[in-house]
Amino acid sequence: MENITIGINQRIPIHILELALCAALQDEASPEYFSELAATEYKGENRIKKSVSVINKLTVRNPIFGYLHEHVDTVLAAMKNKHDRPLLFGAVICAAYPFGFDTLSIMGKYFHVQQQVNTTLITQRIASKYGSNRSLPNALYCVLPMFIEAGLLNRPVAGIYEAIRQERYSDFALTLYRKAFVINNPTYTMDDDIGSNPFFEFITCNY
Repeated sequence: MENITIGINQRIPIHILELALCAALQDEASPEYFSELAATEYKGENRIKKSVSVINKLTVRNPIFGYLHEHVDTVLAAMKNKHDRPLLFGAVICAAYPFGFDTLSIMGKYFHVQQQVNTTLITQRIASKYGSNRSLPNALYCVLPMFIEAGLLNRPVAGIYEAIRQERYSDFALTLYRKAFVINNPTYTMDDDIGSNPFFEFITCNY
């Protein structure tokens, strides 16, 4: 099995990510500000440093950030739209961390045929790509709560997840979500027919 880096090792609450992204888009981000944000959620120098690293990766070092920065006003408006927020933050997380993309894609595959998936199944399937190591459960603990807070997943009971199908989103939000797919699948382009991929299981017809 090839050695693939998981990368994410700290959960960032969506409200913290939103503040950090707003600052970055308006060229007001700084390591000090990101540290202040992290300190509102976590204690201890090591955890704060981890958090700042992840915040940087989700914002200014995100492969999708250049496109977001070109459309600042539209992004800021999308953040305030309850129908756009799930796709926007889902795109940001998945563009920054392939592990997040793989997690949603694996879950989407099973949501296509069943209503719920459990943590054991998700862990088994993603371990086939990333290997079974101690960092994998921790990484899932990072990304799954973020997807729940973003509005892509529901957890009716501990360890059980359901998809929240998105509708009434803007074309811009869908474009961001598609860009996250292409970033993780560079052999595809935005013009390709990619909607049947399990990553898009969370999207319904837009009406």
